[in-house]
Amino acid sequence: MLDDDLSLPRSSELLHRLTIGDEAAATEIFDRYVERLTHLARSRIAARLASRVDPEDIVMSAYRSFFVAARDGRFQLQRSDDLWRLLVEVTLHKLYHAAHRHLADRRSVNREQSPTGASDEFFELASRGPTPDDALAAADELTAVLRQLGDRERQVLEQRLQGYEHQEIAERLNCSERSVRRAINKIRRLMAARGGPQFVPSAARKAPSAAASLRRENGPAIDPLEAPLKWSDFLLREQIGAGATGKVYRALRRMNGDEVAIKFLRKSLAADIRAMSRFLSEAHTVAALRHPAIVPIHGAGRTPGGGLFLMMDLIRGKNLEQISRLQTVSVSDAMRWVCEAAQTVAFAHQQGVIHCDIKPSNLLLDEGNKIRVTDFGLAVHRSDENGSRSFWAGTPAFMAPEQADSCWGAISPRTDVWGLGSVLFFLLFGQPPHAAFDVPATLASVVSKTPVKIPDTEHTISQPVLQVLNHCLAKAPRDRIPTATDLANQLANCRLE
Repeated sequence: MLDDDLSLPRSSELLHRLTIGDEAAATEIFDRYVERLTHLARSRIAARLASRVDPEDIVMSAYRSFFVAARDGRFQLQRSDDLWRLLVEVTLHKLYHAAHRHLADRRSVNREQSPTGASDEFFELASRGPTPDDALAAADELTAVLRQLGDRERQVLEQRLQGYEHQEIAERLNCSERSVRRAINKIRRLMAARGGPQFVPSAARKAPSAAASLRRENGPAIDPLEAPLKWSDFLLREQIGAGATGKVYRALRRMNGDEVAIKFLRKSLAADIRAMSRFLSEAHTVAALRHPAIVPIHGAGRTPGGGLFLMMDLIRGKNLEQISRLQTVSVSDAMRWVCEAAQTVAFAHQQGVIHCDIKPSNLLLDEGNKIRVTDFGLAVHRSDENGSRSFWAGTPAFMAPEQADSCWGAISPRTDVWGLGSVLFFLLFGQPPHAAFDVPATLASVVSKTPVKIPDTEHTISQPVLQVLNHCLAKAPRDRIPTATDLANQLANCRLE
């Protein structure tokens, strides 16, 4: 629960009562946050630590430390939500301390992991159990890679093995996130070179026995004719992108020397027949959408371990999220880019396809300064839009209300109008329409009736532009601009002053 629930005591009041010895306040603080903190701790525990670190123990330890410090008067809240933030900080401190202790111990969990060959599994623990030979091979491989790294790169590798994300590593090492990514990409290249032509990233790996078992439970295997590309024809260079369902690598195609992009279904989904089918359906969907602004997919294939991959054009440029993080985007550029994206999305709608995941990272600015639309992995066909959907899909911060809760209506072209409006919002204000501290809070914002709040612009953005933005982000689909074509036309005719 959040502190803006007027039926609950505010954080500052609870902390004051705790400080003066009110045990009822301690109970209320515990009950209010324990479930969320446990979920947070569980989500931050790396796979290789899951058998050693109990999230509930971490949270209990965090509460003990918090209560002792609070009763000593060591905390003072500045904002209404600082109690939650404070508990998160204490919990994560406990979690990282526990991870460091286990990883530094003589019986380190690193000795229990089993990277086979030089792969991403230095970064992500394989799902199968290791053998002593696996552990020895992993140690030898890691030692060989470490010899080729500088001091900062070794520090990055050490932090990544401990489960820290790129942003966290950058903060801990006092460097830019770009430097961290550059170091990790160098490490990946070294591992790929040592792995040779049979190198398969962890996103594509799958233990055959588990796959066979799952196929027996969930239906027939994927038809080999749907994935005819040969894995041996590609040499991976570096990871260039990642999303909820897949990872994208820059790769060299051996047969002609062309650079291409290879997208893998995430390892955690590689045994899910429904996920595999949706992954392949992206190739079929894009094949039917022949448009110069839609990134084409040229086929699918399977890795030696049974994972699926798609081969796509490599777009030399940055996505709009990257551009927005690196520079201030002008209002005119933001409008032009969204207008171009809307024209492309309108073409998809005319072919009966709704994208359903329009966001800045799925819009690329190519070398010709033109917008290219990618990632149709969550696309819905118009013929199916009124059918039942047993799951919600999309990116919560940019998600239309009807994607999270069918009470708002069916998926329709207006769903993508919302997505395009959310991209414009992000480019103009540097944040998505729904910005909260975790996914549950974000989804609560998505499905609530509270309108999206437009930040105070001090008249730097014209009223016509703001009116278009508000019309895109109306919670009820019926109140939005009806089509992507209408949105493109309105943006093209908008006055900036």
